[in-house]
Amino acid sequence: MTNSNDSWPKLLQRTLPNDGSTAQGTAAQSLGVQAAPSLPRRPSRQLYQPHQWVESSVSMTSLSAGLSDLPMDSRQQKRQSACQLPAESHGTRSISPSIDDRPPTTDRIAAFVLDIPDGVRNMTQHPNSFMVGSVAITVTKPTKAHRIKLSFVGQQRVYLRDGRSQAPLPSSANFDYTMFEKHLALWGADIEDDSSAGNETHTLMPGTLRVPFSIKLPRVNYPSTIKRDKTCRVRYLIWATLERPGTFKDHTLSTHKEEIYFEPWAYPTRPREVMRISNTVYGTPDTPTAHLAVEVTGGTLLLPAEAGDRIMYKLDARTKLDEKAATDGQPLPDVDSYVVRFMRLHIVEKLKVRGLIKGREQTQIYRNSIHSVTLVPNKSTPGMVSNSKSTFSSNGYIRLPLDMCPFDSKHLKRTYELRVECDVVDKSSLLDKMMRHKSTYSMQVPLEICTISPDKFDKATYQNAYTDETRNISSITPLPHHKDPAEPWIFADGWELEKSFVKWDRFNPVWIELARKHST
Repeated sequence: MTNSNDSWPKLLQRTLPNDGSTAQGTAAQSLGVQAAPSLPRRPSRQLYQPHQWVESSVSMTSLSAGLSDLPMDSRQQKRQSACQLPAESHGTRSISPSIDDRPPTTDRIAAFVLDIPDGVRNMTQHPNSFMVGSVAITVTKPTKAHRIKLSFVGQQRVYLRDGRSQAPLPSSANFDYTMFEKHLALWGADIEDDSSAGNETHTLMPGTLRVPFSIKLPRVNYPSTIKRDKTCRVRYLIWATLERPGTFKDHTLSTHKEEIYFEPWAYPTRPREVMRISNTVYGTPDTPTAHLAVEVTGGTLLLPAEAGDRIMYKLDARTKLDEKAATDGQPLPDVDSYVVRFMRLHIVEKLKVRGLIKGREQTQIYRNSIHSVTLVPNKSTPGMVSNSKSTFSSNGYIRLPLDMCPFDSKHLKRTYELRVECDVVDKSSLLDKMMRHKSTYSMQVPLEICTISPDKFDKATYQNAYTDETRNISSITPLPHHKDPAEPWIFADGWELEKSFVKWDRFNPVWIELARKHST
């Protein structure tokens, strides 16, 4: 069959060596293979006429027959075989799996989580508390492992600065102390087994294994959970670890570390009573009012107090002449021309840090204001907090924060103070802000905070006199602070949740969760 010159591309045209004539065909035709039927030229499309049909002189039957005779490479054969599905008879199941039967992940370990109920994780733990939880692992293939280990660690870190250093910047160091560190094998080989049996491997079958656990805290006042930048940090962490054998060393996979908030018990040492304040605060030599002093009198009610309680106060502040400065022979300022303009109360957190720097034990104190309130003078205009009288008098209450808890550990001690601040200004400069000079006088008084309400005891109780069984403090033994080591207990069960195993299939909860994520 002879083809026209325009039916084949120039790339497929070959020149005969004898007469130089050109023949159309392929390499298969030159080897004697029967040539494929010629294809019609594709007609050019006409623009802006998308709905017009273009007629062809070749029928679809002859075209499909010609295409079936063309050689097919291996990739086209695989693609065509993959597209062909076996015919299904009525009542028979398809050989190809459905979407629900296909695993949503190919990872060997699909999930490894530490699950602690919200009622335990969101609650504050105290001495003698009981915590529960579970560890769940989901594997898609048989997996060899040594053990699943649960860890519960209590750590505290303190920061110290060497103030005696001659360097431009004082050297600082942080010290880490471990209060306790407990581990338990929830599955697999025992941790305390030093023999070869402790390194033997076990097989996790495909599915979800859930192992419950429980933790019993001892009757010991560990330090409260706290974090202060460049000062201290106390935290309690729970996590689980999967230990798997490796070629050169074992491989470990850990869950997220769950932090537990702990708060010790703080018993009151006396009943609620009035704490009287009568103090004179002297000025510093560098201030314009160095020869003046501020006398603060009054008191506070309902102390000792619990975190979140209200403290009633009644304070009076006035300026007076410094008796020590009166003997210097220098001209003394007019006391009546100075007034206490503003007055503030601060709840101060006092942290006492102990540690060793260069082989010497050092103690440093950090103070941080955690709550403050500006006092309003009595019989003043609503909204006015400034004073222009000779005596600043104010009474009211201040609300304590909820996260207050004193403690005393081996290297860290936290107490609280009540700071009173007074701003002294000259009366003549009240109308001129540019010429106004302010001097601040401050004083601190100890503030006793407890976690056991003092209302459960009366005055006779603190004198070791018998009243009744519920209000006698002699029958209650205060917990010792963290002086001697004491560790919690960890159990592999201990609550209503039991050890369970769910097979790895489309009914597995992890399977359903991963399939839902992939579908979205």
